[in-house]
Amino acid sequence: MIVMKFGGTSVTRQQSVAAINFLVKRDLALQPILVVSALSGTTDLLIKLTQVNDLTSQSELIELIKVKHWTWIEENCSADQSLMDQAYDLVTQHLLELSNLAKSSDRNSNYLNWHDRVASFGEVISSQLISLLLVQNGIKAQAVSATQCIITNDNFGSADFLDQLTIQATNTTLLPLINQGIVPVITGFLGATVDGRTTILGRGGSDFSAAIIGHALKAKEIQIWTDVNGVYSADPRVINQAKLIPQLSYQEAAELAMFGAKVLHPRTIQPAVRSGIPVRVLNTFNLDNQGTLIAHNTCTNSWVKAITWKPKVPLINIYSADMFLSKGFLEKIFAILAHNNISVNMLSASEVSVSITLDNIGNLEQALLELNQIATADYIEGFGTISLVGGHIMSRPQIMQDLFNLFEHNNLPVQMLSYSASNINISMIVASEGINQVIPLVHEKFIV
Repeated sequence: MIVMKFGGTSVTRQQSVAAINFLVKRDLALQPILVVSALSGTTDLLIKLTQVNDLTSQSELIELIKVKHWTWIEENCSADQSLMDQAYDLVTQHLLELSNLAKSSDRNSNYLNWHDRVASFGEVISSQLISLLLVQNGIKAQAVSATQCIITNDNFGSADFLDQLTIQATNTTLLPLINQGIVPVITGFLGATVDGRTTILGRGGSDFSAAIIGHALKAKEIQIWTDVNGVYSADPRVINQAKLIPQLSYQEAAELAMFGAKVLHPRTIQPAVRSGIPVRVLNTFNLDNQGTLIAHNTCTNSWVKAITWKPKVPLINIYSADMFLSKGFLEKIFAILAHNNISVNMLSASEVSVSITLDNIGNLEQALLELNQIATADYIEGFGTISLVGGHIMSRPQIMQDLFNLFEHNNLPVQMLSYSASNINISMIVASEGINQVIPLVHEKFIV
């Protein structure tokens, strides 16, 4: 079995929709399982729908969603009137349900679950449209809601899956279909709590969905089909000289995702690592390209493979004389952050101070109130991160000297420095305003 995840651009454009049909037919013998995102821009409209109250605004947003799907139907189904009629009826039915949900009292009685139910409609519709098209093209396919497969906690908006329950539900739901030669077309981005309430896995969560399904089924490979040829040494939209990376280790890919690379969702790698399943990033607009393979034992050099950056990161400085020679102070800090749904990206500590960058801001205001009860905590803006990633990167001490020489030459002070414990990442906090200036120079210096 292989899991093939198709992102928003891949399920939206006519060329890539045709490619999905071709790829599924080509790889039928490998027992493909599809995971699909919503049509491009749909989830943004759905999130806006959760933020408006008046009926006029709701109707306007639903009309925009309708136009997106009407256009898709006209581009992909026009050769068959019966197929077009089925697709129109399908979308109309779902948008009527969406309109009723948008106006329902659930918004006030259980907002978080209501929000996730609204946000899930894009994937629900796209999975059924793709399934319909595959069937019309002679492929046995069936749309499947991930709510039947991925069982999650109740952290609405960014839920995490429950391992054993998900493995059981996924196998129970999908194996009978696969054994009959049916291609499941699964909604990305969503799951359900134990008691059946719809959850979403967070923005970009369709990658995570694919990895979870692959992990649960012990798939041979997880393929992430997108609109670029694979993972590059830097964002090719910014750095023209960026190079395609043929292979990455799980650890390198995870570091890249955590520190700003856009190709993979930061949590995607976790289930794949757990099961040792290779992940391949491929391009639905360039089927001949071999993409990037992410797996164990691909950490082949001790040089820099990629540069990534975040122009803005939340930074908190925490100071307290009580930290000196005390025990458990860091534990208190992390307990407060965890309680407020905040995870830490980078950390630098001394005897009396801690500086941390945040992966997400969670309930930041409350966290700062609680931190200031045990120390002096300041939230600082105007900084971003630059990260260098590569296997055994610190095996070449010259890297640090070259880095600081480059920053000094460009009058860009390093505010904070962090080494990866796994010897794969060097990250620096610098002023946001200097990042665009120095990134091309860093890439030119270290990517060989």
